Amino acid sequence: AIGEGSIEAGTQPKLLHRLELIRRKVPKEHQSAIELPAESAAAELRLRLFVANSEDAKAAQEYVAANKEQRPVPLVILAHALPIAVSYDARALDVSDANVVDCLRKQAKTRAVKLLKELLTSPAVGMTLRVLRGHEGALAPAALLEASLMEHAIAFVGGNRYISFPARNRNSDAASAGASGAGLFSAASAFRRLDSLAA
Repeated sequence: AIGEGSIEAGTQPKLLHRLELIRRKVPKEHQSAIELPAESAAAELRLRLFVANSEDAKAAQEYVAANKEQRPVPLVILAHALPIAVSYDARALDVSDANVVDCLRKQAKTRAVKLLKELLTSPAVGMTLRVLRGHEGALAPAALLEASLMEHAIAFVGGNRYISFPARNRNSDAASAGASGAGLFSAASAFRRLDSLAA
């Protein structure tokens, strides 16, 4: 999420340019106002979700690692990794179709954003505006959210744990992973995992 800090002046030009784009180009669906239990007013939230090991993810991680003492920070990390999976009915969805996979990928991102918003507004998490805006460092929000996020994860074959959602499509009702002919589209296999970073 976007913090209140500025990018350090000594940042390398190439990294600076990418970070500025990350902060500036926030999808409309990832911009909203949320009610933090500990605050009296709504807080603006601007999110970016990155594929693990993408250039944007690497840039954000590089900057955070190099500026651990900065307060406030320009970017805060809400989750180091979100292992998202989408269950689907194999009779209704053909995952060999690139358009179908793209649709499932977008659904995974949408559900991830929704879950993050729900947890940010949960009294049990205890998120404050000061932490969300980067005044306690880039990693403080992730520390508050991690346990609650993984409470939503379930174990699959092989012992891997994913936060799973049923797929939605125009031709059939949402399918559950236990339904006959059901399959699992894993964000971990399609794009390894989603890193949630602020921008």
